Amino acid sequence: MSQQNSIVLKSIDEILTESFFIPFYQRGYRWTKRQAEDLLDDIYEFQRQKKAGSGTPFYCLQPVVVKKRDQEWELIDGQQRLTTIHILLNYLKDQMTPGQTPYQIVYQTRPTSQDFLAHMSEERSKDNIDFFHMYEVRKTIEGWFELKEKSCKSEFLHTLLGHDDASGCVKIIWYQINEITDVTTVFKRLNMGKIPLTNAELVKALLLKRSNFQEQERHLQQLRIAQEWDSIERSLQADDFWYFLNEEAQDANRIELILRLTAHDLQGKSPSVRPDDPSYIFLTFSHWLETTESPYPFEVCWEKIYRSFMMLHEWYQDRELFHLIGFLIASGKKISDIQKVSKQSVKKSDFKKNLKAMIRIHVIPEDQKIDFYIEKLSYEDRVKVVRVLLLFNITSLLFNRVTNARFQFDHYKMQKWDLEHIHSRMDTLPDQKKKQSAWLENTLDFIKDSVLLDQNAERERLTLIHEAETLKNSENFKTEFPAFAERIINLYGRSVDKSGTRSLDKGDSIGNLTLLDSATNRSYQNAIFPIKRKDIIALDKSATFVPLCTKNVFLKYYRKNVTNMQQWDITDMENYQSAIINALKQFFDEQGNAA
Repeated sequence: MSQQNSIVLKSIDEILTESFFIPFYQRGYRWTKRQAEDLLDDIYEFQRQKKAGSGTPFYCLQPVVVKKRDQEWELIDGQQRLTTIHILLNYLKDQMTPGQTPYQIVYQTRPTSQDFLAHMSEERSKDNIDFFHMYEVRKTIEGWFELKEKSCKSEFLHTLLGHDDASGCVKIIWYQINEITDVTTVFKRLNMGKIPLTNAELVKALLLKRSNFQEQERHLQQLRIAQEWDSIERSLQADDFWYFLNEEAQDANRIELILRLTAHDLQGKSPSVRPDDPSYIFLTFSHWLETTESPYPFEVCWEKIYRSFMMLHEWYQDRELFHLIGFLIASGKKISDIQKVSKQSVKKSDFKKNLKAMIRIHVIPEDQKIDFYIEKLSYEDRVKVVRVLLLFNITSLLFNRVTNARFQFDHYKMQKWDLEHIHSRMDTLPDQKKKQSAWLENTLDFIKDSVLLDQNAERERLTLIHEAETLKNSENFKTEFPAFAERIINLYGRSVDKSGTRSLDKGDSIGNLTLLDSATNRSYQNAIFPIKRKDIIALDKSATFVPLCTKNVFLKYYRKNVTNMQQWDITDMENYQSAIINALKQFFDEQGNAA
């Protein structure tokens, strides 16, 4: 009795002599006209591409999961696809060669299903809902072929039952579970829980199947690969490692990142499977293992997978590479882009230099100087500004070669840090009365306890507190709120110099922008500077992640002479903007070379 799961690619022709049994625990046949047409269109398009001399070597159906049951196969997953192919084969049986017949398929809950599939009629289709859907798909197939040229039937069948020749063929991923596995447990996992058989599971089954190993060393080799596989998965479960390499969350099957990178290598310069194919990873591995000339292909394959992992882990451990690569990934580059740069670099120093050059082009246009480019950025250039501010954080950490502190890409991405004004803007204040009232109450709670050193400012603060009580009860609250809010905002910060000598409003310039997490942004409701400052200090005090430069902004570290911690004015903005420009200039020179 076999205790091993096995996985292979099989052509439809290879299963024509088989019999399939659909057990009671599965739902009935439910494919619709749309699903049937999609399948026909996909195979037809594959056939057309093969005629034109392009496309993949074969068209692959999604996995079917089976278990041996006496002389037939219990079909645990994939019965909808195999039933549809059976209906299609029956429709095309007049094109088959003598002796060829479709495989047998029987539904346990429909004892007459085998006969109905062979002899469909509209009258019998009314017997039950399964027969109705089977008959509707049959009509869909007939209608689809009626719109095609006469030769389409024979050509379509040739593709459907073909082999690995110039015309291509249709294959299925055949996953046979061992004879001691409980099939209902497998079915619930694959269907009721809506958890598909993943590329990772399929590739793992390919690598660990019994026939890969000589019998005397089989157990030890299988154990070694399984343990190393688990070790890779555990490493990728660490969020700081995962988010260094990725933008999106993924709870399970993180190893597919490594497998996809390796698949790119295995495909070489002439890919045979489209990267957007759901089974791209598995199909690439399967094709490579079948066609490679290596005497021990599975060992070579596993070595490639492990090397891909070790490459990523080495990047993660190197502090400078961690920040350079982490920045590029967070700014929209893919790990495969970084891999290409790595392959083009002879030494690690070359790799770092090339990454910096890549960052330079990605952040600052090649034909512009850093200071000119930074000075003209505004809030409308959100993506560009976020890249600059993120790089400012990265460079600020890298300049300190004494510390081993790292930027926390995991918290940055999970908390969704984004662009926000430091000094409040009038045009982003709430416009609904309920939100205006909340903004006013939140602001008053703060300014009642914040004594200002400047006598004129202190008098204005007391006046605002007094007038706020009248405003809250005013019938014209909604219309009076904007002017009152503007007085509060101007009390705690200005983006226009009072003297008028620097009259350009800098409220939307990069000097008034920083990174704040989305949850905090929502709670601020465009709060005044000192309230934002208080909340940032509270986060930092509780050891909650705050980007270094965001913290520095609210602690006013970029201003040379600090006289007032409660306000953010045009001088603060100019000093902060200069710090950004100087940091990027220190990281790059104006010729674009790494500093």
